[in-house]
Amino acid sequence: MANIALSTGEFKNALLFVSLTTIVIGGLVGLVRHFGFGADGVQALMLGLGSSVSWAIVVSVWAFRRPWTTEWLARCAGRPVIHGVWFGHLDTNYGASDGSAATAIPIAFVIKQTYVGYSLLSYTEHQDSQTLVESLSVDDQHSTTHLRYMYEFYIRKPNERKLTTGAAELKLIEAGTRLHGHYLTNSPTQGFADLILIQRECRGIDTFGAAQKLYQKKFLT
Repeated sequence: MANIALSTGEFKNALLFVSLTTIVIGGLVGLVRHFGFGADGVQALMLGLGSSVSWAIVVSVWAFRRPWTTEWLARCAGRPVIHGVWFGHLDTNYGASDGSAATAIPIAFVIKQTYVGYSLLSYTEHQDSQTLVESLSVDDQHSTTHLRYMYEFYIRKPNERKLTTGAAELKLIEAGTRLHGHYLTNSPTQGFADLILIQRECRGIDTFGAAQKLYQKKFLT
């Protein structure tokens, strides 16, 4: 799912965008009525603003549903870009006995982001999961970005079948090209996740194998 995940500042920016869009469209319509059809200036402007509301809503809905991938626009809006295909590994204690080393499990993320929110699907070779609740927060004081989300997946093993939930917090680092953080589940298991950005385009990448091929093609050849 793609929950709305905006800070107060980002929500104000969204309202400002809608307002400016309404004014711009209203002004253009008013100018056309005034100079093209000879309508009174004030009346043309008021009619233009009235008719621009619906168009502003349409434009805003289109803009807010577009993939959030433009770097310069993201910097201006203060809304980091996490949209894309990511690949890395989990260092997990799943299946490890006391005192044994953590197991490294390859994992892929496919994150689809718009201005108002994002959805994250994760894939491993034997298991997929989907997010339930997501948030993307920016700490302006320390210039850090954090992804926080809750997710669920099914454990399907001969001796274990259950729905498992988990939570994770990842930090966006290295100029927005790496995600690193920790996670835990009610299995109970816990560990760390570390992924790098492969590409921004997400279309057609809906399995672990597809993401792994992209990673191998870009970094291992």
